[in-house]
Amino acid sequence: MAKVDSFDAEVLHEHYQQAAPLDLGWLGKASRHQFRWRCTKNRWHTSSRQIRSGEVLAKQTLLSTPRDMYVSTSAWLNPVNLPKIKDTQTPHPVLIDHLIVFDIDIPPFSKSNMERARRSTVSLLDWVEQEHDFQRIHIVFSGSKGFHLVYREKDRSRFSIPDPREREMAVRSARKALLQSALDAGHPVDAGITADTRRIIRLPGSIHGSTGWECTILTEDQLRSPLKKWVKELPRHQNAIRMPRRAKSSKKKVKQVNTKPDTMAFTSLELSTHVPGTKDRNALVAWLPRSWGSMKDTVDKATEIVEQKQIGPAWFWTDHQRVLMMLPRAFPRQKAAKLARAFGLENTALSIESNDHDWVRIGPRQWESEDWDGAIEPLAILGRPPEHHASSPWSLAHLEMASRLNLPYDAGQDVCSGSIDPSIRVVNRK
Repeated sequence: MAKVDSFDAEVLHEHYQQAAPLDLGWLGKASRHQFRWRCTKNRWHTSSRQIRSGEVLAKQTLLSTPRDMYVSTSAWLNPVNLPKIKDTQTPHPVLIDHLIVFDIDIPPFSKSNMERARRSTVSLLDWVEQEHDFQRIHIVFSGSKGFHLVYREKDRSRFSIPDPREREMAVRSARKALLQSALDAGHPVDAGITADTRRIIRLPGSIHGSTGWECTILTEDQLRSPLKKWVKELPRHQNAIRMPRRAKSSKKKVKQVNTKPDTMAFTSLELSTHVPGTKDRNALVAWLPRSWGSMKDTVDKATEIVEQKQIGPAWFWTDHQRVLMMLPRAFPRQKAAKLARAFGLENTALSIESNDHDWVRIGPRQWESEDWDGAIEPLAILGRPPEHHASSPWSLAHLEMASRLNLPYDAGQDVCSGSIDPSIRVVNRK
């Protein structure tokens, strides 16, 4: 999916200066929520004060123009300077409420995938409202690849637990059970959103920094109608990218690519598994074995291993021949090698052990005197997060690389490791 190259800080600044302040009324008490935004240089900012209205939020973001704007799914007695969930030295924050959010994304950005996501969201909407007595807040088009269903829980018993830590753990446990029931019912919801009390979601009314389309609240009638009937009504910036009818596919047939001799020279973009800013930490990035079968079979098998090892979620892309997987966590070197072997990636394991890291192709190949064969395309972020806190933190650089490859993910308050700039290189190979 192409980026909106003209969305620099000046363009976005002008947009938010001219637009009406965002409506935060749906939050109830907006001042109980934490607000975060990512700027054009991928630097994150968290509001240093409580935000009670869209006007106050506009003033807060005046000097750090947001590329993407988010709000916490949880409401806190004091949302400013929240301690991390693992922090046992600071008094635990008091959780007042936690919105129930279901997120359905089907990348890459296209009308056909949006229609699939719409149908999945309708199915999920019917299931939630048949099986649960929640108060629906709204239905949202995310501005990119899917939709959010947002509810408020009527049962307040867990929010009356006196001990703040026990209260948050009880809410998380209940949300995990709800998430699991939705997954068991076959709904393709994002496993990283619903159960996490420290999660943030995109703010309705804000511009999606990768597409230029606005995160928009929809009516139920819109959701239940085919996308083609209302897609033109969705607000977007004048520089927004076009929503293609179908996901862009490789221009060349697989047979044509495979006829190239293995000895032909090519240029490729490669990413290091090493976590920059650490001594011996590695993420796991690798092309999965061809022997696993079709693209779907490969992704399913990898997701199963990810969930067995409780190291999820995992990121997946394809070049229409194989599947690229990324586990963007900062694993100790030996653990990274051991995990590589669990996926049958012996060469990856040996490279990490002997060279302290591995270089992995993450872009299209370019044959001499010819055009690029076509960029890799995002598939999905799949696999439930660990039942307990992950033993390895996120790799900040690999999360950044995933975002550049059109599978962004916000780690919220989770622990991250290393520096933000990924180690990449362009090489000529034979």
